[in-house]
Amino acid sequence: MAAEPTFLVTVSDAEIQRERNKARELKKTPWWKRKKASGRCHYCGSTGRADAITMDHIVPVIRGGTSTKGNVVPACKPCNSEKKHRIGFEWMPKGPELRAIEARMRVWEPTRIEENPRRRAAVALILAPHEDGPQVLLIRRAENPRDPWSGHMALPGGGAEEIDDGLAATAARETAEEVGIDLESHGQLITALNEVPAYSGGKPADMVVSPFFFMLDRVRETRPDPSEVAAAIWLPLAAFQGEANRGTTPIDTPRFRAEMPAFIVNSNIVWGLTYRMIEDFLEAAAA
Repeated sequence: MAAEPTFLVTVSDAEIQRERNKARELKKTPWWKRKKASGRCHYCGSTGRADAITMDHIVPVIRGGTSTKGNVVPACKPCNSEKKHRIGFEWMPKGPELRAIEARMRVWEPTRIEENPRRRAAVALILAPHEDGPQVLLIRRAENPRDPWSGHMALPGGGAEEIDDGLAATAARETAEEVGIDLESHGQLITALNEVPAYSGGKPADMVVSPFFFMLDRVRETRPDPSEVAAAIWLPLAAFQGEANRGTTPIDTPRFRAEMPAFIVNSNIVWGLTYRMIEDFLEAAAA
């Protein structure tokens, strides 16, 4: 994966103070008062009360930005808070839908499984803002005769290890290993989701999977580990909402035959454990 671009300059305290003083004067002008009165956020496009609009520098002052009409825009307070000192290519506003999901899920109380299984695993359900609407990351597991979920669509994750500081750390570590996304640097852990028992061939696998909901700052390029992941795919969250992409898929193996409920998104069939976890999340996020 190509290195991300950087934009670093050295700015003195005197220069920063000068631009902040200029910003205060700019706020007094009729031009800025008209911008503020519109109540429209330059970044996410939402509209609201004028007193909820702040002045934001497209290129922050501490990174060499100036307090001029070409570099200041009206921003809602959530966008201003999310953007911090980043510039355009480094972030994407969450927007109203993701913010509403985040608010609901931060007070979510997940169901825990108290039994002590032989194995525990953790996965990451990752949402990221995008201009076409929130996206969710799924993987297609690599073909492996020793893997009972070989070739399935799944969420990134894997088995807990002693080095992990809890199951959320397991999900973050496995995501970094499997698809090259650093959730600790670029994401936020919002909440644990309902734990689910794992099944293989229609029988209990003596394993509990703990899903965790993370929000990523933007859709990021993936770097799948081919030994574990055949493909990493960003899909619209909207594709899993409603009934349009719900159906069933026949499962016919030497150990298990059934018609299983599934999400069918383009050629991607999501069923079984991953279907249950996404379904649980959608119900919680819509509550």
